[in-house]
Amino acid sequence: MVPWSATVSGAVNISNTSNYTLSDYILTRRMYKLIFFFVRVDETDMIENIAAYISSRFQNSAVIEDIKGSYPKPRFDEDLQIFCKYAFNQKTPEDGFDELAREITYHVGELPLGLKVIGSHFRGLSKEQWPMEVSRLRTYRNGDIERILKFSYDALCDEDKDLFLHIACFFNMEKITKVKELFGHRFKDLRQSLHILEMKSLISIEHTDLEDSEYYESINMRNLLVQLGQEIVRKESVLEPGQRRFLIDYKDICAVVSGHTTITGSVVGIDSKNWLSITEKSFKGMSNLQFLRVKNDLYHPNIISSPGPLTFISPKLRLLDWSCFPMTSLRFINNLEFLVELRMCYSKLEKLWDGIQLVRNLKHMDLTDSRNLKELPNLSMATNLKNLNLERCSSLVELPSSIGNATSLHDLRLFKCSSLVELPFSIGNLTNLWKLDLRECSSLVSLPQLPDSIMVLNARNCESLEKLDCSFYNPGILLNFVNCFNLNQEARDLLIETSTVNFVVLPGKEVPACFTYRSHGSSVSVKVNQKLLHTSTKFKACILFENEVDNETYYFDLDTLCVYTKTNKDCILLDNKGEDDEVGIQKRGLVSCRIGSEWRFSEWYPFITDHLYIFEVEAKEVTSTELIFYFEIFDEYSKAREIKECGIIHLLEHHVDDEEKMDTIEKEPKILIAPKMDCHSEPMPLGKCIVVYGLQIVYLKQYILYRSE
Repeated sequence: MVPWSATVSGAVNISNTSNYTLSDYILTRRMYKLIFFFVRVDETDMIENIAAYISSRFQNSAVIEDIKGSYPKPRFDEDLQIFCKYAFNQKTPEDGFDELAREITYHVGELPLGLKVIGSHFRGLSKEQWPMEVSRLRTYRNGDIERILKFSYDALCDEDKDLFLHIACFFNMEKITKVKELFGHRFKDLRQSLHILEMKSLISIEHTDLEDSEYYESINMRNLLVQLGQEIVRKESVLEPGQRRFLIDYKDICAVVSGHTTITGSVVGIDSKNWLSITEKSFKGMSNLQFLRVKNDLYHPNIISSPGPLTFISPKLRLLDWSCFPMTSLRFINNLEFLVELRMCYSKLEKLWDGIQLVRNLKHMDLTDSRNLKELPNLSMATNLKNLNLERCSSLVELPSSIGNATSLHDLRLFKCSSLVELPFSIGNLTNLWKLDLRECSSLVSLPQLPDSIMVLNARNCESLEKLDCSFYNPGILLNFVNCFNLNQEARDLLIETSTVNFVVLPGKEVPACFTYRSHGSSVSVKVNQKLLHTSTKFKACILFENEVDNETYYFDLDTLCVYTKTNKDCILLDNKGEDDEVGIQKRGLVSCRIGSEWRFSEWYPFITDHLYIFEVEAKEVTSTELIFYFEIFDEYSKAREIKECGIIHLLEHHVDDEEKMDTIEKEPKILIAPKMDCHSEPMPLGKCIVVYGLQIVYLKQYILYRSE
């Protein structure tokens, strides 16, 4: 009897995987009138047998057949439209192609993916080529989806076929940038080959929100096409999997690594979704292996069934992605010249390799949760390394000074490296580093001078951090020092003084004295010099949150922070985007300000008491000499949170003329020598300023613009 499975709605879905039979299901429904729908069934005799069984047992039940249909079943004209959309870029055939188009549509059958792929294949062919291709298509069985799809594959050139198989077996859903890095120069023009596969509807390129950014494009191949590609590879050697290009099936992989089948240099990639029991000779003979991915979990770790070192002779390895790697080092790999990505999460590694390895192609290294890792290798040759992830490497005591040679590094993650005491001074050489994650580095005591390129520095919960032997000159930097209660006063003053369009968060019990206007509650009054009316100007704000009744931690984003100013009888909305908002205009008047800038980072911050939250607001046009700032902030559940104290300091931006701007851009940024601003005394004297990338930011006690010589 036919197996079955029931859906939530009570319908019966015929499948081949259930342990129950259709008769069992019917016997439990004797008291009901049943209507059976058969959708997407390929064998007519199966339906006829089931229908006869149902009719003999239940006279009031109906059987509705939808043989070889999609769900819902399209009419022939709809199928023709699908084909024509991809063949002619219109809903109907072009003149002279009507008969051939109808024949192709009938032959492919009611298979939307097949119609899409075949239509894309015929697009652009000349009128003379159509009859020849139709003649070839007639040799394929009507409605055979695998052969229909292979028809389009067979028409590809050898290089595009190779790319199709690489995607189907290994690189589906990967980002294009990563695929380009891993392929190297294997394909003459990867972009063009991807375009050809996309035009033939064999893949699609998925885009993210950021437009025209290749980094956020990924390759997507439909499941049926993936199955086609993997079947093509399987048929390369049905009986000897060790002679195929790719190993995907778990049983085949086990047979190969256990030595139960002949291994040749044909194997290019291995992708195992489960744990493996390997021997020292598992990879012997795989001289062409380029991509190795072994995924498993902590409960089913990989097993080395022999005590000797692995024999690994492939000099062409480009990807090594092995979760829960069971060995303490990678000493079995002697040649890493072509390695692009090293990913060894949850490994038992204590070190990677000895000495200096030629790793000039290495771009990504991820050793997350390798909790036994005690040291990193010499990275002098890792000049192209972009990402280094050492999260939760809790035994790591230090970073090598050679990390300063990794000048392409832009993302360094040290989250929960709890044994890390300090960072090497050479980290200042990383001129492309834009993100440094130091969260919960509980033993970290100080920070050296960091590169000016850093945009995000997250040191949350660095409970031992005391000194900041550095300055922050990047006007877009985001600084998070939540719960860093051991910061000395010099470090705190440095953070308060830092000028940035993003947030600065640090411990503090009251608004510092350097904020000229301070008040309890959520509002503060500010006076502005009359000469600044109808001009654009900046303010720096500081807020502290009131104690919360509950003990839960709530979060907010800069986009949930609103600032209002009241001028006489008018109420002006100072929003965080600087864009007109119809609702805001109706309620409070014109939008006149933005918080931060359009290129700030979207980060979520916790509502924590005894912390200073410092940010900048830019007023587009000041219309009064007296402003009252109101602060309002909401958590992720849109609940308003109480503000304990707030403060404002007026930042006047000195605009230089175009010629001075060009001179500033062409020169290296310089810091003007000026008396240090003491946040526990009166504001900085008039006319003293700090120059940050060509902008003179003046801290004023009075309201007259004074040009510093």
